[in-house]
Amino acid sequence: MAIVRAAAYSAGMDEEGFAPSDAEMRRVLELARAGIARYGFGEELHPEDLARPWGNARWQDNAWLRGVRDLLEWVLGERACGPLRGTPAVRPTPYDVYRDLGDIDEIMRQGSRCPVRPGWPPPQSGEAMDATVHWLDGDTDIPPVCEHALGAYQCGCQDLAWMSAGG
Repeated sequence: MAIVRAAAYSAGMDEEGFAPSDAEMRRVLELARAGIARYGFGEELHPEDLARPWGNARWQDNAWLRGVRDLLEWVLGERACGPLRGTPAVRPTPYDVYRDLGDIDEIMRQGSRCPVRPGWPPPQSGEAMDATVHWLDGDTDIPPVCEHALGAYQCGCQDLAWMSAGG
């Protein structure tokens, strides 16, 4: 799905804003941070994990949560640049988000036949950013992190599991 390559805005969002409120985005961001802290993998991505990004469900879920965190921190103004292309914007518009995530489809395809490209996030982070964009657009009302601070690879919540399967 190439949602980030389209310049159209969904009914729930306009050029200036996102469907969820800032408070809801902050709540989901805190859930993602709590999940990342619980896994305890730290911030460094190890080459052996990136060579086989589909080998460990906990690591995959951590990568998913990092993707949600990285995108929401930027959208909420906690980062000055986008998580993929480094698009400069302190409080990005939906257009800025689409522009920054232009390589998302390629990122999500990594790891199936080749290691993750140097400098790129793991495919699970790309999947999470894509799911987060769908939530920000208002395409779904299902947040990309469940109430248990889990991502799509460890959560048993029916809605989030459905989202990770391509909805």
